[in-house]
Amino acid sequence: MVTVIPDVKVKVNELIIQWLSQDKVFEQLSDDLACILNGKIPDVVPTKQINSRSLSPPHHKHPASPRSSPRVPGSPNRSSAVRTKSNRTPSPAHEIKKSSPAISNKLKRPQEIIPQFYFPMGKPSSPPQKLDDTQLVKIKGLFEECKDGLIAKKDFGSVTKAAGLPLYWKCPLFEACSSTDICSYNQFLQVYEYLETHCHDESAKFIRVLTKGTRSHLVWEDFNNLIQDVIDTHPGMSFLDDAPEFHARYIETVTGRIMYSVNRSWSSKINMTELRESNFLKVLASLEDEPDINQVSDYFSYEHFYVIYCKFWEIDTDHDLIVNLEDVMRHADGTVNPRALERLFQGTVTHNKTDTLTYFDFIRFLLAEEDKTHPTAIEYWFRIMDLDGDGYISLYELEYFYQAQLEKMRLLGVEECSVLDCICQALDLVCPKEKTKITLTDIKKCKQPSLFFNIFLNIQKFLDHELKDPFSNKEGEVPLTDWEKFAAREYEDLIADEELNKQYEYEDDFEEEDEEIPLGGGVAMSAVETYGK
Repeated sequence: MVTVIPDVKVKVNELIIQWLSQDKVFEQLSDDLACILNGKIPDVVPTKQINSRSLSPPHHKHPASPRSSPRVPGSPNRSSAVRTKSNRTPSPAHEIKKSSPAISNKLKRPQEIIPQFYFPMGKPSSPPQKLDDTQLVKIKGLFEECKDGLIAKKDFGSVTKAAGLPLYWKCPLFEACSSTDICSYNQFLQVYEYLETHCHDESAKFIRVLTKGTRSHLVWEDFNNLIQDVIDTHPGMSFLDDAPEFHARYIETVTGRIMYSVNRSWSSKINMTELRESNFLKVLASLEDEPDINQVSDYFSYEHFYVIYCKFWEIDTDHDLIVNLEDVMRHADGTVNPRALERLFQGTVTHNKTDTLTYFDFIRFLLAEEDKTHPTAIEYWFRIMDLDGDGYISLYELEYFYQAQLEKMRLLGVEECSVLDCICQALDLVCPKEKTKITLTDIKKCKQPSLFFNIFLNIQKFLDHELKDPFSNKEGEVPLTDWEKFAAREYEDLIADEELNKQYEYEDDFEEEDEEIPLGGGVAMSAVETYGK
């Protein structure tokens, strides 16, 4: 005879569900939960109500269930068994009564209130600051001085300064207030009140102004009018007034440098956190006090723009603002590892796999190539060397890139260093946590990331480092970044070449209108004439 063994767990769960389905039980549990949430102790259920909270099923009016049918000989009385079990097991009311002192002590403790720690629009001051009436009167006076109380865009700088904002916010602030060529006081006041009451730091205000409140992040198009205003009104950029074709390239270069340095997430969208952690707003504010634009080395320097533009002009032989792999391989006389250059076109550092690079892509490449200590450059070249995208640079990948370096050594007639010795040197330099693979964190912790990358990516820079005098740095000199050193050196060479070309032209008495125009360098202006068509 087959013996049927009941599943006790299933049966108990069924009984509990039946007990919870009773209306009185549900109401009582809801009341108890509300008491606990309000910091009170739920009342102990009277004895007469305990039976209604037992595990016995509810009584229904439909015909009797098998539970009330005649008992099978030899089987236990199920109702008795359930009642016996209920008598042995403490009810929820008894459990509450036993643990009531502990619950009481916990509920009597003052509830800990977690202070707000995330402020996406900046941390507000305490107590909240009200609008400065004196400041508003001064601003209103500026509007009243103008005809019909309307200020033109070119005169909006005084309003911007009176509002306590940096001068070169004036163009985007005006456009946030008005969509026409003039702005009224009420239009300005509406935007200004929102900035003061909802945006509690400079970054939040800047994004609100540039996006007109449509987004919580910046894209590269948002900077166009701001940079154009710098070209039009900064005293150090007045020499470009006669070359409007040149403005677009300068705007694109400055925007490319901003996205390269500020957009650390590689999303092409600058959020408030990235803007707060960068120095961009500080540099933008410094333009007001610095008449020489070239002294503002971050982002806005014309000399730096000139170097970047000329370097692109040298390899873009057909001057269509697009370069292919063959063009890029001519950069720096072919000293950059060709296997690394091939990776540029495989979508590792661009948004899509492509056969060409734009001028915007070239800006990122040049900045990363000339200063490999920059955090973005470290990530840039790590992506290049991580062939399989697993987050590690393996020994195989190191060997893959170094093999191309060996070929260049043979062409240069330089004494070769074996692959094993080179990899050992690199591992000693980086000191990775795991000896057989290198992570991005390992390289960021390394004191000489540029040397590590140059071993595998640029043979000429690696050899220059090996021959460099360790005592060549003079004490007391202002420290410059690798990019600043490169830009200063290249700019001097370009100007020297320009002066030499002018001398030859003078001696030969050769002048043509379509030749290079000397404006900070003839190559760049010749490029303007070509690209502007």
